[in-house]
Amino acid sequence: MKAKWTGILSALLASICCVGPLLLIAVGIGAGAAVISRYHWLFIAAAIVVLALAWTKYFREKTRCACEHKTMQGRRSGIVTLLIATVIVLGFGSLNISRYVFASVPASVETRTQLANGLSRVVIPVEGMTCATCEIAVRHALKRIDGVKSARVSVANNTATVEYDSARTNPEQLVAAINSTGYRASLPNKINDMAKNKNTDHRKTDSASTTFSQKAAAVTADRISVFEVPLQCPAAPQIGCGSASKPILLDLEKRPGVLQAWLNRPGTIISVVWNPDSNAQNRRDVVADLKEDSAAEMQGTPRDEAVHDFLSGKGWYRGTEVDRLSEEEAGIIAARFVRRVQAKTMLTKDKAEGLQAALTNALRKKLTGECCGPNQKEASVEQVAGKYLDPAQIKILKEAINKGVRPLPNES
Repeated sequence: MKAKWTGILSALLASICCVGPLLLIAVGIGAGAAVISRYHWLFIAAAIVVLALAWTKYFREKTRCACEHKTMQGRRSGIVTLLIATVIVLGFGSLNISRYVFASVPASVETRTQLANGLSRVVIPVEGMTCATCEIAVRHALKRIDGVKSARVSVANNTATVEYDSARTNPEQLVAAINSTGYRASLPNKINDMAKNKNTDHRKTDSASTTFSQKAAAVTADRISVFEVPLQCPAAPQIGCGSASKPILLDLEKRPGVLQAWLNRPGTIISVVWNPDSNAQNRRDVVADLKEDSAAEMQGTPRDEAVHDFLSGKGWYRGTEVDRLSEEEAGIIAARFVRRVQAKTMLTKDKAEGLQAALTNALRKKLTGECCGPNQKEASVEQVAGKYLDPAQIKILKEAINKGVRPLPNES
């Protein structure tokens, strides 16, 4: 019965807009999830049209069989399938519509607010959310952060309201977590605070035609410096090296005059935000020290582009937050080691996945410094892989590790 398969197609179309983003985020393709969410109403509309077509086909076939005094084949399974498809389509459609119909009054976007229980609260604007699934993805990403106590996300208000322990996390980490899902978040006070410090007297002189980028450039001209740095990860050149950049960033924020220090995701730029009371000598000292780390201060158009990218709030890591890059690097290296082992010996899917997870965890601890405390010893290869490999295979793994973490000519 063609009507049944058309009904199944309508259910798939309706579920793609909501289930699809979650699946893509689960496998690390957050940008693709955001694209699907952005066009989710097209999927819902297409699902309704296809569902209507399915019911039309069903009744036409039923009428034809009645006229010909024939028994309609697959009538029971067809009607059950169409009813289920109808529930799915209407369910996903209603779920999305309800987020707008029953939306609460939009919360005002605010900076950090101290609560009576000792926690802090921040309301972060989030762009790109269009359905209930977007809320789930963003809320899940926020709750994974150590220190987050609660996260309420509203697609109708385009905000994420987070209560967190300021001793364990900060708004910048929250923004980075949201951006990792493919949706766009930024701290509205990043520019406003700078404007209050330096441009209070000139606020009325801004013309109505002044663009956002022009205002940002005027406000941040003497508050942000950007430096080109060679901090790409040797094992994965597409991302920055967390273990190499973390001590640099932490040291910078201890320097007089420095408010914040950030690394971009590719590991090519460090952005330094200066304190309002920083002086020329503070800056010269920091610039001189960064030059010793092979950093070069950016000027002109490249600098303006880097500052604009920094102010977008997407893909920048501060302090210990670069551990997230180290975690990603650990996963890449572990997958590379497992592929080398698989090239020389047979591993079941379960053993390969278990070995990769164990290696990733061990490498993560090493790269983030978690395993290197005064009373801690780094686990041996046998301890890490003994559960998944026999002695001969462990020997192969050691050979794979000895080849280094960098990709070989025939590796990705």
